[in-house]
Amino acid sequence: MGTTFVGIGQPRRGFWISGSILELWLRFLALHVEDPVESGFLATKVRDQWLLASRGFFIGSVPEGLEEAVSTPEGEALVRASIHSLLEALSAAPGCLSKDVLNLMGITNGKFTADIETWRLVEVGHACLALLDGQITTGPSEALFMPGCGPQRHAEPDSAPDRRVP
Repeated sequence: MGTTFVGIGQPRRGFWISGSILELWLRFLALHVEDPVESGFLATKVRDQWLLASRGFFIGSVPEGLEEAVSTPEGEALVRASIHSLLEALSAAPGCLSKDVLNLMGITNGKFTADIETWRLVEVGHACLALLDGQITTGPSEALFMPGCGPQRHAEPDSAPDRRVP
């Protein structure tokens, strides 16, 4: 599995992330999009993009669609609400998510062979919020911070080391 740059804006700013962690994050995030029946086309479009991106079909570049999703105030509000909903659910989750249960999620590119520590997904959520808040200023040529990868860091968005803040 490769890595994907999750970025927004011009010039691009964002972070690199493991494709498998991103796919799992997007699958869970899609499940936390507000009900598309009530919120309309935008929620359906965003949720469907995240479900497609999380299928495991993309090696080296997962099309997460974040920039397009947050291109309007309504889209940004929907993305933020989804992230906050997922972070709340993860705060009540066990410390490790069972590989056996994760393999039921419909991600087709390989099987999970190990349990996934919940903090990894929490860190991705905080990184996405920090990116939306303009706190991450690194570009595609830099890989100083890869959320959900490496040793566990404190999960709060302002505590990630090696992240340039304006």
